[in-house]
Amino acid sequence: MKMKSLFGALICLTVVLASSCKRDKDSVPHVTVSPSALYIYGNVGDLVTFSISVDSESPLSKFYISQQPDNQVAVTVLDTSITSKGVNFTYYYRLPAALAGTSVIFEFKAQDENGNTGKELKRVFIATPAAVPLTETTGHRMYSNLGTNPDAYNLETNVSQFSTSDSTLRDVQDASGTDTTLSRNWISPAGGQFVAYNGFDYANATNVSTVNAYNGGVKLTQLSGLAVGDIIITKLGSLTTNKYSVIRITDIVDLPGKNNDYYEFSIKK
Repeated sequence: MKMKSLFGALICLTVVLASSCKRDKDSVPHVTVSPSALYIYGNVGDLVTFSISVDSESPLSKFYISQQPDNQVAVTVLDTSITSKGVNFTYYYRLPAALAGTSVIFEFKAQDENGNTGKELKRVFIATPAAVPLTETTGHRMYSNLGTNPDAYNLETNVSQFSTSDSTLRDVQDASGTDTTLSRNWISPAGGQFVAYNGFDYANATNVSTVNAYNGGVKLTQLSGLAVGDIIITKLGSLTTNKYSVIRITDIVDLPGKNNDYYEFSIKK
């Protein structure tokens, strides 16, 4: 009787151990993402910081992140190999103006060497910004780069610059050639892009209408054949945040010689 009980106990112990081993082998990686809330809300330009922790009983093989805006196909934005049983890292996402009024689903997924996967989902809602009228300043000047006066302009600080200054300070710059004639061409050494849009409602420009016009327009790295009355929308290339300026050319002076040739313009931002 005692031998039978002992045999039964051994069977139970074997079953428990086998079950435990199987559970360990089949357990999925545990993915934790902060912020802990499933739904995250923010405004255009906000920077969302995801703090990610992955723990696994088996060595990991890879980790990846995908993002899927509303009514769009999911895109993998991170795919990395991992060999440890745990990892911690940070992923940053700046809320884009192009997705204002929509949301983006993020999937954070880890896979171990046995093919088991664990994941966590987050949904980021991007608020539609309130329309705020832009503020206008006038009388800005930028001279020909063939002369001795400032031939570039910093749209962030509204300060004239020389083309010898740091490129990040030169949001717009004259691109005249070797002739004494003003070329009426602009470039952006700071890395910005231009949208030429003479049909834009400059008088009633708001932050929302400006962003929408920029996103819907053809992006140019150089403007050519500029004329009085032209309206240009540009996104400042030297800044990590989304900042835009609307420029309206009010005068172009091209006198004999080259030192006193200039563009005069108004700026709304």
